[in-house]
Amino acid sequence: MRPYRVGALASVLKSSLAQLGSGKASRLRTAALYDAPAHLCCADKTAVFHPTARVYTQGLEKERINVGAYTHIRGELTLFGHGGRITLGEYCYVGEQTRIWSAKEISIGNRVLISHMCTIMDNLTHPIDPAERHQQFRDMITTGHPRELDLDEQPVFIEDDALISCHCVVLRGVRIGRGAVIGAGSVVTRDIPPMVIAAGNPARVIRDIKPAETAS
Repeated sequence: MRPYRVGALASVLKSSLAQLGSGKASRLRTAALYDAPAHLCCADKTAVFHPTARVYTQGLEKERINVGAYTHIRGELTLFGHGGRITLGEYCYVGEQTRIWSAKEISIGNRVLISHMCTIMDNLTHPIDPAERHQQFRDMITTGHPRELDLDEQPVFIEDDALISCHCVVLRGVRIGRGAVIGAGSVVTRDIPPMVIAAGNPARVIRDIKPAETAS
């Protein structure tokens, strides 16, 4: 199945309408599903949302999610009901089954590659207090994400040219420096400096990236 670029929606809808009368309604439903994520956010016309991409805004303004030029999304971008903001720069990649969940701010620079099955979140996702946690769950299954909630939100920043390997978790309040490489399966709980390789749970700096390992 081919992905759809944001700018392709008009032509897709036009051809899909014609297909309705020719026994191709299932194709229309498929095309609409693939295109839908792009129109729940502000995405450059060259951005690509693949069939597995999902965008959930909880009814908040689409301007809260911005996707830059030539960025490819295969994973999920989610806002919480009480807030959130997600920004991805140019030429980024978000792998399949990766989830980026924001209740405050997650800012991702240019040329950042995020592999499959990662989780990046700027909040606790659920309250610590059991009663509050139960109430949040009840709200979610009845009226939707609550509009007022304290999840100890702290912004996350991932700088240009960083690489997040598969199965990583990036927790609230951290900054991953320019060009840093996070090893597979790591849990990032504190800031990672630029141009290093970090890995582990919690992630720690393994070594610097040598000048000979870079083109510049």
